[in-house]
Amino acid sequence: MNKTLVLDAGGVLATNLSPGLWQQLSDIGQCEQQALYAAYKQEISDDLWRGACTEQQWWEWLSARGIRLSDEQRATLIAGQLRPLPALNKLKAWSAGCKLVIMSNHRSEWLLPLLEPLLSSLHAVHISDQAGLRKPDPLWFEQIDNTLERPADIVFVDDSRKNLQAAERYGWRTLLADEQGLWIKMIDEWLN
Repeated sequence: MNKTLVLDAGGVLATNLSPGLWQQLSDIGQCEQQALYAAYKQEISDDLWRGACTEQQWWEWLSARGIRLSDEQRATLIAGQLRPLPALNKLKAWSAGCKLVIMSNHRSEWLLPLLEPLLSSLHAVHISDQAGLRKPDPLWFEQIDNTLERPADIVFVDDSRKNLQAAERYGWRTLLADEQGLWIKMIDEWLN
């Protein structure tokens, strides 16, 4: 039986953008962080992650709220918040024992530079802004499930319980990416 490891990115391979990004943005705009984040969630969040709005439109949305950054400042801000976690360094070794699939609610412009050196180790990369869907939407899990070879032993790792529950509906085994990284040892054992 072949093995497939499906990994989220934020909180699994790299740090999550929240809450650090929102703290920095509110500091730059000298505005209240909770109000800024609430407006983002209500007005633009879904469109940003599903690719219905461009990255430029997101920066314009922020600019309209007094958060103005140069292109260089934008890149530095995102890169500073999207830092590699220990599992990122395991991908090459893991790829020898399984097919690696990335399934992430993210922006391609932000995530792909981090994954670039490892793309040859990855079987597939699914990013929400390209898919037009985001987790935990069952349609996205179904689409990805349909691309996986069967029979297969599929393990999905995410830092969100609601995303794990969605994956379980397709018969995927799941692991919660704990902050201590104990899940990494479990994957090592599964592959050996």
